[in-house]
Amino acid sequence: MAAVDTDTLNFESRLSALEERSNSQATKEDLAILRADLMTVKADLIKWFIGTQIALAALIIYLVQ
Repeated sequence: MAAVDTDTLNFESRLSALEERSNSQATKEDLAILRADLMTVKADLIKWFIGTQIALAALIIYLVQ
């Protein structure tokens, strides 16, 4: 009887460990949200890069004259 109780406790501890691990993993929905956020950041970076390049080109043209 003691062996059964020990096995039951071991099973419960393993089950709780699996439940904790599954709660910390990302779902497909989480990954979709992350992807959308990354696309927004990418678009913002491209806008800043192009704007900076235009400003630098204008500055160089101004200084050359």
